[in-house]
Amino acid sequence: MKVPPFEQFAGLMKSTGLLIAGSIIGCAVFTAIYHHHLNIVLIENKELKAENEKLMQDNDTYKKSKNQQSIISRIEVVVESGDLNPLDKVTEQEIERRVRNDLSVVKGQKIAYVAESPHIYQRLLSQKTYHAISDKDYTVSMKTMLLIQTDLKVWVTAKEWRRTIP
Repeated sequence: MKVPPFEQFAGLMKSTGLLIAGSIIGCAVFTAIYHHHLNIVLIENKELKAENEKLMQDNDTYKKSKNQQSIISRIEVVVESGDLNPLDKVTEQEIERRVRNDLSVVKGQKIAYVAESPHIYQRLLSQKTYHAISDKDYTVSMKTMLLIQTDLKVWVTAKEWRRTIP
């Protein structure tokens, strides 16, 4: 039995190779686009969950204290980056959530108590370190604390904490 000459199939082999290479490149591009969109959806989902948790806590507080005007009913935290590189949204939200949890002892207290001794609440967050936020540690310090009617607004500065080796 005679083997047909290979030159007959050279064009077919080039076409088949080109088709397979195009399929592989197309799959890689599709996977990259899909991964990008999935990442955006996951970040947005985390943001919405954090916002939902905050609104649920605020709603519970408002229900408990809707008839009392002289107590702190809401805590709003603004996180600013202390380093040159800005914080990403997920890290910023996690720091905000942890600071709000630390300041939750203030919710429900009379405004007069907080106004008389703000230094106690400032010490609560002075150079506090939060561990394991996106595999990094952050040091938070209170920049400003503002009390408006029944809302407590707190501005904090977050810096990445680095160990110093002596």
